[in-house]
Amino acid sequence: AAPMNGALSRTLRAAAGGLDCLLGLVLPRACPACGAAEPAADGLCGPCGRRLLEMVSLPYCPRCGGTLGPHVRAAEEGCRQCPPAPPRFLRVVRLGPYASPLRDLLRRWKYRRLDALRGRLARLLAEAAAARCADSPPDVVVPVPMHWRRRLARGTDHARALARSVAAAMRLPAGDELVRVRHTPPQWDLSRSQRVANVRGAFAARRSAALAGAKVLLVDDVSTTGATANEAARALLETHPDVDAITAALAALLGA
Repeated sequence: AAPMNGALSRTLRAAAGGLDCLLGLVLPRACPACGAAEPAADGLCGPCGRRLLEMVSLPYCPRCGGTLGPHVRAAEEGCRQCPPAPPRFLRVVRLGPYASPLRDLLRRWKYRRLDALRGRLARLLAEAAAARCADSPPDVVVPVPMHWRRRLARGTDHARALARSVAAAMRLPAGDELVRVRHTPPQWDLSRSQRVANVRGAFAARRSAALAGAKVLLVDDVSTTGATANEAARALLETHPDVDAITAALAALLGA
């Protein structure tokens, strides 16, 4: 029954994507975030475009990615929201909290297959990474991979697709050294300690000369506490102890 359900799910998603394309030909284009019928030239309506820029410009902690208050300084050593144990990555780059319109863009890209939105998100994330890492620019972009079972159910690995678009925007090579070796339940309804345990040992890394002494930009599409990115970074460093630094780039951070 499970393979049949997976096949049916993929068929329905493909049909929904085709319907979106067909409607785009016969109806006025709508803002992908709010559904307004008069988007601007870049695809978003004026209000959503302004909210997205405001969201991307929110100050956040470079260690945990949490949104900071208006009078809190962004310190490299972290903030009050940071977990006590330091992460295995050097710093965090993010687009914003998981809220509208960023949340709506991510959902429409992932579940309606609107790939133009992936390009927009990738450009924004590439710009954010270039600004945050101006003192130590990355050499290679590596995605936090999806397990093959989930990729089969969803039809694509969203983090890998986003990472490749970010790499293209930054004119960097896209690495494929990380592998997800253990299927894990979704993280969204787990406590922090449960999330850490859930992803422990979930990744392995292939040997690669391209990572020797490299600064790695590790890309994921959505993060809750950074536990997944931290475990992925651990797997990379175990196989490649000569990696110079790892930056976790997150398109959105849940609950931040």
